[in-house]
Amino acid sequence: MNLAQNLTQHIANPQNIIIIDGATVNAAWVSSHTTYLASNVLPSPTVPSYYIVDLSLISNQFSVLSQWLTNHVANISFIDSYSFILLGHELNDTAYKTQINTAINQNDFYCIDGDSLTKMVADFEHTFYPNYLQVITDTNGIPKRLDLITNYSDENLCFSIPFFQALFLAMDGAMENLEEVKFYFTKVTNADDKSTVAFKVVYENLEGYYDYSGGQTFNILDLSKKPAASIK
Repeated sequence: MNLAQNLTQHIANPQNIIIIDGATVNAAWVSSHTTYLASNVLPSPTVPSYYIVDLSLISNQFSVLSQWLTNHVANISFIDSYSFILLGHELNDTAYKTQINTAINQNDFYCIDGDSLTKMVADFEHTFYPNYLQVITDTNGIPKRLDLITNYSDENLCFSIPFFQALFLAMDGAMENLEEVKFYFTKVTNADDKSTVAFKVVYENLEGYYDYSGGQTFNILDLSKKPAASIK
């Protein structure tokens, strides 16, 4: 049950949603967050009651959004939020997918498997915000490695740990076969010749394409996205 339905009629863009477990917050929290709430209804929530927060109503600044997520880690129902976290990163433009596949064919990529990626984080399944993995590139903008950031603060080319958790969960069986999940990080360039990074993930017969979280160069691949979508 969305407890905010009698407080607002606002419908949030799913890309910007985060789910708060209603049992973990009090009346003072509700009062201070009413202007950020949405009345969307979850089809199959895992918690009896919840609030839907539209992060785009909180701020357009990555540092503010990241701090809010960090402050509310104990209140977030991650299992209910994961699908919305993925939506904020999905890359649907065919031109960018083609660029990624071309770069892979030309060996201009950084590859890491799921096992190696999760081992970069001490307790991957129980690590949340403000922990991110940052893509480090060479002088030509080609990805060359990932670094763990344990206190995200508006850095470029980052993906949150909850994003990767959501991704593994969405690929049925991936967590039991992490070494078979392959990530291919590549450079991509938009029509204005501005470059950034994105990646393709492959597991068995599944594949997906995603763009990065946050940073000062947001978001040259999809101008319709808000910072709230990509910071998650």
